[in-house]
Amino acid sequence: MLKNLFTCLTILLGIQTVLSQNITAKIIDSETGESLSYANVQIDGEDSVVSNSEGYFSIPPKNNDEKTTLTVSFLGYYTENLTVGELKNINFLIKMRPGTFELETVYISNTEIDAYSIMASVRKNLKANYTDSGKPTKNTVFFRESTVIRPKQVKLEMTQATGYSKQQIKDANKELDEFAAKMINYPPKQFTDRLYNYYTSTKIHKEKPVPVQKLEVVKAVKFKDANRSVTLDDMEKLGAQVLFKHLDATKHYRIKSGLIGVRDTIVSNNSFVTDSEYRELEDAEKKTNQKAARSYNWTFLYRTNILINGRFDFINSSELSELYEYSYAGVAESDDKNNRIFIIKFRPNKRRAKYTGTLYVSEKDYAIVRADYTLVEGKKLSGINLKLILGIKQAENFDKGTLVYKKRESGEYYLQYASQENGQYIYINRPLKFIEITEGDKDKVGFDFKAEMDEFEKEEYFVMSESAITEGDYEAAQEPEFDYMQLGSYDPSVWKEYTTIEPLNEMKQFKSVE
Repeated sequence: MLKNLFTCLTILLGIQTVLSQNITAKIIDSETGESLSYANVQIDGEDSVVSNSEGYFSIPPKNNDEKTTLTVSFLGYYTENLTVGELKNINFLIKMRPGTFELETVYISNTEIDAYSIMASVRKNLKANYTDSGKPTKNTVFFRESTVIRPKQVKLEMTQATGYSKQQIKDANKELDEFAAKMINYPPKQFTDRLYNYYTSTKIHKEKPVPVQKLEVVKAVKFKDANRSVTLDDMEKLGAQVLFKHLDATKHYRIKSGLIGVRDTIVSNNSFVTDSEYRELEDAEKKTNQKAARSYNWTFLYRTNILINGRFDFINSSELSELYEYSYAGVAESDDKNNRIFIIKFRPNKRRAKYTGTLYVSEKDYAIVRADYTLVEGKKLSGINLKLILGIKQAENFDKGTLVYKKRESGEYYLQYASQENGQYIYINRPLKFIEITEGDKDKVGFDFKAEMDEFEKEEYFVMSESAITEGDYEAAQEPEFDYMQLGSYDPSVWKEYTTIEPLNEMKQFKSVE
């Protein structure tokens, strides 16, 4: 009797544990086994989520009931409809069947359509398809950004210090070597998640309609190791903590680098400040998390706007046919049985064209419903090379993205999902000298600094839901200040109450280093 009771309790506890955890599943191609990135998963016809770049998605505990329905769709594949119970029976692996048909020629109204004529129609209809109506709207958005710095070499060496013996300089350099080794062995990483309500509307300013926005953060989390810097500024501050041990905290210093004196930079009380900050520190305090998040959201939407951003010259340039070579690759099925999706491949045709990729174009209105693009290897978006003169080199040499659009009932399209990856190479080889600000004899501390690294950033933007609101709703929306939850390692329970993007394996393995 006791044994049976124990067995029942064990089963009940096991069920409760499963129900309280996120369910994670994977989406693959049924023929090749390849992961399907950014597939759309609708839960019970309401909440939506997308698979990550590894093909995984998660379902929160509130939707773990076996009767919960899932609708999985992906361009070029037949839509799959199943329940959570059925998902468990197939071991959480969804195999989608390809529905893409390769055609040599497509005819519409007895007219042959090729890739160039399709792209001409795309550009002609850009404004009609993507210009926002300006009506009050509320979007619930999940945003994730990650930064990884991979140092190839880091070297800090003290070359002089007023009042230091040779042994003291040697001991200081040993500490600096340990700092540099740690940077290389444990590459700096940071992950930031934000869930927020994004409100938009239109106001009349000087007799012209102007878009306005509000942003209400529901929850924000930073996964960051305080002992590992994740930006050049952070690296400067972390390195400064080591440098400041060898500076007199009661004195003020200016920094000189090579032949260039950084006149507006002061070291005071073991911290870097500029002259303006030194006089007006209160201004810096006015920058809040809320304002920064709103500004970041606005900037991101500009950077992904195919109407006005020049990086999307393969879509919006008036010289499309000259810049790029387009080729028709087939037709894909869509959720609308009365509509097909043209698949268009593109690559540079002229030297100033920089991207290669695939566009998915709606046959009905020539709207791009998905765009995949990658910076061609060997090309760069920006950069400077003053390596021989100033010991500085920078090159933005990696850029990759995916944009997915959804059609509103009113006819125009909005950005439902975006993934942006950017990388740059950085080289710095410069001497640093801290010179005391005083009359007469000045204390001086000198260092040689050399670093070579790659920095990678990834951003993901996902509209979980969109709804029309009234002007009164917009006016009533609040923008309260918020604080980030700071975590030193990944915790899967942080987002268990919400439908979010399943993290990549790199994020799951993140933890602080002592």
